Amino acid sequence: MTAYRNFTSDFPSRCLEILDAQTPWAKFRGRDVTLLLMVASTAFLIPFERIRPERNHPSGDNARFAELSSRLEKLLAEKFCGSTFCPEKHSSWQFAKGVPCVDGDLDGWFPPKSLKSISQDKVVSSMLALIRNALAHGNIFSSGSPIDRLIFVQKRDANSTFEVLSVSPSDFGDFVRGWVKFLSDSNMPELYLVA
Repeated sequence: MTAYRNFTSDFPSRCLEILDAQTPWAKFRGRDVTLLLMVASTAFLIPFERIRPERNHPSGDNARFAELSSRLEKLLAEKFCGSTFCPEKHSSWQFAKGVPCVDGDLDGWFPPKSLKSISQDKVVSSMLALIRNALAHGNIFSSGSPIDRLIFVQKRDANSTFEVLSVSPSDFGDFVRGWVKFLSDSNMPELYLVA
């Protein structure tokens, strides 16, 4: 096994290679969503935390990869719908805010009638923050058999209500691919870090 060149583009690219190679087996076994969430949890979270422009990660990657961090800062200000993560043709992305609780069984609190298509004003930063927080804190749910919706939740306001993001596994897979493509388009220098 070779060492990772870096954890901001090389590592997520390797995660995507595993997703591509193992998806046929995972689909056959009914584990394709499990595989997708495994890849997303690492391929998205690790580089996102390391290159966020407003944070100083102990790795120093946001300074070391200043061009990528700057590109991320610009991307965060863009509209989510129509971005590399959510081309306009994708309509499964839905959002609800003000959900009073997320306790217990999904059927008891999941607000399908409250979900609306993502607003054209929603920016990438708010969506990535919600996905990041849900993945980092285990606030992920799924519905359907087979799974047809992934539900990401975060607590957002002083009234202790929650924001809920719902998306098809297919569109979330496109999100992960868009993220890895964004990272790999950065032309970063070769850095060798411990594997």
